[in-house]
Amino acid sequence: MKYNLKINKKIVSFELEEEGNGYKIVLDKKKYSAELVKIDSNLYSFICDGSTYTIAIQKEGKRIDLFFKGDLFSYEIPSQRDKGGTENTSGIDKISAPMPGRVVKLLKEVGDIVLEGEGVVVVEAMKMESELKTTIDGKITDISVKEGDTLDLGAHILTVESQDKK
Repeated sequence: MKYNLKINKKIVSFELEEEGNGYKIVLDKKKYSAELVKIDSNLYSFICDGSTYTIAIQKEGKRIDLFFKGDLFSYEIPSQRDKGGTENTSGIDKISAPMPGRVVKLLKEVGDIVLEGEGVVVVEAMKMESELKTTIDGKITDISVKEGDTLDLGAHILTVESQDKK
C-alpha cells in the first residue's frame, strides 16, 4: 500500500507491504526488509536489512514525532489538498469551493504574488469561516468571484500560476 508523509513542505511517498513476519518498504525505487517490534507504549525495536535500532514514536493528530539515534524528526500526514498540490505538475493551482457557502473576504487581488500555504480567500459554510490557501508559489491570474457571492460545491474561486511553470 502506498503512504505519504509531509516533511516540511515536501511530500515523501513510499510503499509498505506485509512480508512474512515483517514488511517490505519501497522508497525511491530501493527495497528494504523491515520488522517493527513494540517494546513499550511508544518504544519500538526497528530492524531494517539486518540492523537493529530503538525508536520512539509519538502520534498526535496529523503530526508524528520520531526519536531516532538522538535526533527528533517531525512528520505530518498530508491532507488530500496537500497531496493534490504536489501531484499537480502543471504549475497551476485552481482553488475551488470545498462545499457550498459564501465568499467572506478576498485576501488577494489579480497580479498579487503568493507563497505556498498563504491564505487567498475566506469562505463561510455552515456558519464557520475557513481560509483557503494556495499549494504553490505563484501569481494570482484569475479571480472568478467577489465578496458576498454564494458558492456551489466545486465552484471556481481563483487561479494561482507558478512563475516558473513550464
